[in-house]
Amino acid sequence: MTSRERVRMALNHQEPDRVPVDLWGSASRIHTEQYKKIAAYLGLEPRESDLLRPGTTTQYVDFRISDKVESDFRHVNILPPENFQKYQDEEGNTIDEWGIGRKLFQGFNAITKNPLADMEMETLKKHKWPDPKDPGRTKGLGALAKDWYENTDYAITATSAVSGVVFENCQYLCGTENFMMAMYEDAEYVDALVDKLTEINIEFHLNYLKDVGDYCEWIEFTEDFATQNGLFISPELFRRYFKKGHTEMFRAIKKQHPNIKIWFHSCGSLHKLIQDLLDCGVDIINPMQPFAKDMDSAVLKKEFGDRACFHGGIDIQYALPGTPEQLEEEVKKRIEAFAPGGGYILSPTNHVQSDVPVENFFLLYELAHKYGRYPISI
Repeated sequence: MTSRERVRMALNHQEPDRVPVDLWGSASRIHTEQYKKIAAYLGLEPRESDLLRPGTTTQYVDFRISDKVESDFRHVNILPPENFQKYQDEEGNTIDEWGIGRKLFQGFNAITKNPLADMEMETLKKHKWPDPKDPGRTKGLGALAKDWYENTDYAITATSAVSGVVFENCQYLCGTENFMMAMYEDAEYVDALVDKLTEINIEFHLNYLKDVGDYCEWIEFTEDFATQNGLFISPELFRRYFKKGHTEMFRAIKKQHPNIKIWFHSCGSLHKLIQDLLDCGVDIINPMQPFAKDMDSAVLKKEFGDRACFHGGIDIQYALPGTPEQLEEEVKKRIEAFAPGGGYILSPTNHVQSDVPVENFFLLYELAHKYGRYPISI
């Protein structure tokens, strides 16, 4: 069975020969320092051609490592714009095309400047937005996706076009406290901002997918609505401000590409929003963080497994940096819970961090191949 066939069976809630495994998706990359350790372990030199995400915490996307762990995927990555260059302001913030400022602290990006922090409607109206149709974003991607589709057996996906989608970008632009208060105190402003970001997201994704969408199994969205202990906002606020726009966004994508699926990432305790996300048109939920509140794998499979596919599952907080025995137990638990009946693709629950022993990184995929054979018998 080929990787593409395997993934398609899983997405159709059928049992393939084994559970598909993933690496280098929007939420399963490798922290830059960890990537360098893994590359050195394999005797590989980091290549400039793999430096697809400079200035981020996960700068490299190296499919040589995918082949070492027998990943079933190749991922298309949107490119930087041609007509905008990030720059540093007088305070040392790196300013992106949204006007958002960041600084790197101990290998992690932090938002340090919010261009709409005054929460004034006039500032919002005058704000300079990115150009979704900048030709640099998709240069060469159509040919790349076509080549992978025609000349390999990998399943192909499109990674996120707009990190943070709507909810997170509202916070990046305004500041988290400002935006959270505005949802209660200034609904007119929040509606205007959410509508604008939804409109831009639709343009971004339709432009991104016009050349690659027909080759891709899914398109990825990354937008954290939860902490480990609960949601950032109530389900009622999600329905008031975000559900309509997300439904419109996913419908627009599926209208242009009827066969593509919607993959949605939110860290944390997402349980209370899963049904709403499925209502919006989400097909695949990531990352199924097992130690977050109300995220028991078996319960989620029973409650949503007939309508949703699950992607991720493997804990990166305790199991992946832990002992080989802990990791083995973790892999067995997630496969036992999620894999029966198909609908499961295994990967870490987020980017592989620098505290993970290199040997454990490879052991994860060895165990996935060992225990993920159908029929599941653990």
